[in-house]
Formats: sequence, C-alpha cells, structure tokens
Amino acid sequence: MSNVLIALGGNLGDVRASFDTACQMLQHNCHIITKSKLYQTPALLAKGAASQSNYLNAIIHVVSTLPPADLLTELHRIEAAHGRERKERWGARTLDLDLIDYEGFTSNDSALMLPHPAMAQRLFVLQPLHDVIPNWIHPVTNLNVQGMICLLQQKGEVLVEGKLW
Repeated sequence: MSNVLIALGGNLGDVRASFDTACQMLQHNCHIITKSKLYQTPALLAKGAASQSNYLNAIIHVVSTLPPADLLTELHRIEAAHGRERKERWGARTLDLDLIDYEGFTSNDSALMLPHPAMAQRLFVLQPLHDVIPNWIHPVTNLNVQGMICLLQQKGEVLVEGKLW
C-alpha cells in the first residue's frame, strides 16, 4: 500500500456532491485516510479567458495498491464520469482530480509528473495539504509544506476556508 495525495477541485455544478461521489468511486481502489477542509479560491484564468466562478478545493490522503500511472488513469475516468471536459487549459470544470504525490515517487514523464509540478505555487493545494499532513516534505525541493505556504502568503495569496465535508 502506498501513501498518495490527491487534490480535488471544481467550480461547476454541485462541487461538494462531486467530491463526495468521487471519493466513493475512489474507494474501489483506495482507502481514504483523511480529508482536508474545503477552501474557496478564485479561478486561475488563461490569458484572455472569460471570468469564472470561484473554485472549491480540497486534498485527500489515501493509500492505494494501484501503481501511479494506473491511479492517474482511474482519476481521469472518475473526472469523465462527472462530466469533465478538457477543452481549454484552466477552463471551468465539474471535477478536477490531480495526483499530487505518490509515496515520494518522482517522475518527469509528460504523462505522469510527480510530484505535481505546480503544487508549490498553489496555495489552494498547499493549505489543504497542511490540513492532512502538516509535516509533509516536497520530495524534490525538500521544503516543508508550511514553508511553501509562508512563501505564497508573503506574496499576498489568501484562501477562504470552508466547512468540513
């Protein structure tokens, strides 16, 4: 069994319900250890893109026997089952499931980049990650999650914390 961190996000439809059903679907291949609180964040927009609704974001810590590539395939299958369409980068979505970390495994393969390449620049990933594993250390940079959060907060980034789900 491998420790895995999965980020959940969405801004279309009933996002909390999507998170709940995604977690239920994941339980076929994973055991959920813990869930973060929900956080509300403004959408990241591609240049020239129309504005979007705010996102809800969370992290779940799971253990799984699936290898990383198979787990990523399963995450994409669950996204598709929730109506996820990959039309534009940073477009609005019903459900986004990102494989953030897989037992500290590192990969630069374009099909499977681990840890998630942009996680250290995303407070909406780091703060929920701090909820579930406050002493987590990035396997490439060796920075701890609290240090990465502080760096982003110094740049003025903030999150709106929601309720437990």
